Amino acid sequence: MNTVGKLEDSRKKVNQSAMIGVGLGLLPFRFAAPAVAALGMKVMKDVQDAFETQTSPVEQAAAAAVLGAGEFALGSAARAARLMPWAGPVVSAVLTGAALKALGEGAIAYFQWSAHRRDADARPVEATASGVDGASRVNF
Repeated sequence: MNTVGKLEDSRKKVNQSAMIGVGLGLLPFRFAAPAVAALGMKVMKDVQDAFETQTSPVEQAAAAAVLGAGEFALGSAARAARLMPWAGPVVSAVLTGAALKALGEGAIAYFQWSAHRRDADARPVEATASGVDGASRVNF
C-alpha cells in the first residue's frame, strides 16, 4: 500500500474513533475514562498497523506517557465543562472527540515521519557529479 493509501486508511480509523469518543464523552468521565483510554490505545495501534511499522519499547513508553498525560488533562477539562448548565455534557463530548482526533493525527504525523525517515535511510547515497561522496551529507 502506498503512503496515500496508508494515510487515508489511518485517517478514516482516527475519525471513526473520534466519533465513538464523542459518544463516550456524554457519559460521566469517571465511567468513560477506561473506555476512552482503551480507545486511545486502539487509535495508536490502528495507525501503527496502517503504516506497517514496529515500535521500540522506548516509543511504547513515550506513547503511554503521552496518553496518560492526555487522559489527565481531558479528565480535568471534562469535569470543568460539566459544570456548565445544559451544555456541559455536549462540551465534554466534543472535548473527548477532539482529544482522540488530536491523538490520532499526532500518531499519523509521527508514523508518516518515521516511514519517510526509514525509507530515506534505506536508500543508498548517490554520488554527485562533483565527485563528493555521501560521507559529507548532512542529515537534519
